[in-house]
Amino acid sequence: MTETGADSIPAITEQDASGEIAALYADLRITLGVPFVNLIWRHLATIPGGLAWTWTLVKPLYLSGELDRLSVETAARAGLPSLTRWPDFVWEGVAIDRGARRLIARLIDGYNRANGVNFLALLAAVSVLRDGMPARLDTGRALPWANRPLVATDALPPLPKLSELSPPLLALVRRLDQFGRLGSSDAIASLYLHLALWPPFLSIAYTSLEPLHRSGELAKIQQGVIAFGRQQAFGLAGLVDRNLPAIAPENRAAVLRPLDEFTCLMIGRMIVMGKAMHGLVSGDDG
Repeated sequence: MTETGADSIPAITEQDASGEIAALYADLRITLGVPFVNLIWRHLATIPGGLAWTWTLVKPLYLSGELDRLSVETAARAGLPSLTRWPDFVWEGVAIDRGARRLIARLIDGYNRANGVNFLALLAAVSVLRDGMPARLDTGRALPWANRPLVATDALPPLPKLSELSPPLLALVRRLDQFGRLGSSDAIASLYLHLALWPPFLSIAYTSLEPLHRSGELAKIQQGVIAFGRQQAFGLAGLVDRNLPAIAPENRAAVLRPLDEFTCLMIGRMIVMGKAMHGLVSGDDG
């Protein structure tokens, strides 16, 4: 089933996944080393054959080591001007103690890790869908990502549903989701929804980042991140799996639209925003 109460666009939730979809979700979590499945994968699961086709295509990229290397370079292009480092009494005054900040930092870190590699892999998928398969490449690299969970599954609280948020909190989530946007879409980044478990943190993030949004700095930095990712996409496409499961032509075409939208309007933006918010809560630059 699809669940628009939990997600801003049609998606199969992790709780509702069964059969092949549940198995693919498990493989995604293990391979990426994070205890959740990002919205783009949950959305692709609503397209018949879409999740299996896309994940089979790009999984070799995650195992090659190239995404690991290039995601570090991508994050380096998401640098922001120095943000205010709020002292302990400010955080504690809004009931966000050090333990809560550590948990928030781990949550953001997990999303940042997944976004960094998903961004590059899905840009490679877009390249294949638009331009066809390039010549095969073989880097001979090791498998640094497999079986390396970053955060224990039970260490993170579950993702809340949009319908569970109070009107002011939902408005805050929606407003933060506009920061740095290069275009409109119906999707809301799952990271903001997850961080809604700590409303005061979202309020501090809004206060800290709104001037950079208003000045256009967030959008400018995101454009640089996207340009870098697109430069890498064709080469990465040479590492994809050629032995793909069958998918109807119309469903293959249906996969391209969300991949293109998410890489250009969602994931690239959240690389920038995730790094900024991690810096706020951890006291470093993300």
